[in-house]
Amino acid sequence: METGVELIEFLRPTENVKNLYVTRIPELYTEEELYEKLYKVFSKYGLLYEIQLIEAKVSNRNKIVHTSSNRSAALLTNSTDESTPSSFYAFVKYFSARAAARAKYDLTGKLVLKGQIPRIQFAKRKKTTEDASQCLRLQHCQELANYYLGFNGWSSTVISIKPYDDESIGVTENKACFVCIVRLDIVNQGLTSEGMGVWTEAYHDPVSKLEAACKSKKFAQKRAMEDAFSRIILIVLENGKVSAEVNTTAVTPWQADIGFDVDKLLKVNDVDEPPTADSDAYDVDIPETTAELDAMNEEILLQLQEDS
Repeated sequence: METGVELIEFLRPTENVKNLYVTRIPELYTEEELYEKLYKVFSKYGLLYEIQLIEAKVSNRNKIVHTSSNRSAALLTNSTDESTPSSFYAFVKYFSARAAARAKYDLTGKLVLKGQIPRIQFAKRKKTTEDASQCLRLQHCQELANYYLGFNGWSSTVISIKPYDDESIGVTENKACFVCIVRLDIVNQGLTSEGMGVWTEAYHDPVSKLEAACKSKKFAQKRAMEDAFSRIILIVLENGKVSAEVNTTAVTPWQADIGFDVDKLLKVNDVDEPPTADSDAYDVDIPETTAELDAMNEEILLQLQEDS
């Protein structure tokens, strides 16, 4: 029985109630054909996190992983014998337990693949310590936010992004480190979520120093966005209405891993003052074009020259 309210966090879905195990799939599909078929059928019930296709052979297993944001397959194999008969089974993973339950209910005994009815059940995978509280990658975060809040239902602002020097997190003379603070705004709900990200990159000479600074800045911003999203909890009603809350007690996994000093970060960046039009703020989109990267490189170079 479905409950009236479902809570969805911006974390990797590891619960078995969100993961469908599909077996008895006929051997008449290639992995790409099967993925396209499963995606078309199961995505009707909700946003998919990923589809894992596993090719079972007599002597080995090949695993093909497709995510909702990247349909290309990575095939891991222990054998080059393509003549061995093979068949697939699949794990279809949703962000929503309600979506997974509906898909299982509607498709069990009704889905037909090349004349054969597959078996659909909830997965029974054991949860590992690595599965707990894993932040979503930024692209998944954006997909989840767009799906439930709408493309115009949220916005983001970079509050601060600056160099950070601290030997306690491994920053030495041959490493560039940037720290970023980002704010997410949930439009029409008056909610904000702030996230922090830090990235350290090694360099060996002046040229690689500039490249390291650019990369550090880019990934610090990306990590800050992921951190800000990880604090948001979506509240989805059975009628489709969505609201949100912010978990202010959430602990960032990467922050715990490196022993990052949050108090020192706040002092360094001095975020008590709201940013002005001339402040060090950047658009949230990661620069991809040559012109945008050149502009960022020039700005970082000037900043590094001032600091030297």
